[in-house]
Amino acid sequence: MTTRDTETFDELGPQASLGEVLLALGGRLTRLQTELMAGLEQPLTIRQYRILSRVGAGHTSLTALCKLAHRNPSTMSESVDKLVTQGFLSRQPSATSRRTMQLELTAKGVNARDTARRALDKFTAELTAGLTPEVRDRILPALSQLYFDVQGNLDDR
Repeated sequence: MTTRDTETFDELGPQASLGEVLLALGGRLTRLQTELMAGLEQPLTIRQYRILSRVGAGHTSLTALCKLAHRNPSTMSESVDKLVTQGFLSRQPSATSRRTMQLELTAKGVNARDTARRALDKFTAELTAGLTPEVRDRILPALSQLYFDVQGNLDDR
């Protein structure tokens, strides 16, 4: 149960439900991730990092990025345009269709993505350092299942 004097999920009481804890934890992790990425030599937003990672993984069309992110084309196009302007991505006509633009990481984009990935890896290692292997083995399957259930709900929209 949340404390009623703040009317937020940021302060959890001893009787907090699982849902309340998950919402509060998600918010706190997002805030920490946002601050971490903003403090990098090449600051990125979470959305920018995800786009760079997805393009690096081979999802090089705006359509593919929209589908993965569950975003509309205008929103994704705006984000991609900013990354192109900043020099993280380049845009070229596709070899198979001149009407389709293909995105590619620039050297600056690869460096920014890799730096962010290392920072996130360090953060997650520190975050879970105090957990015993037994606790990790119990938590990971449950959280993975919850993640995929939530993802399925997004896919249905």
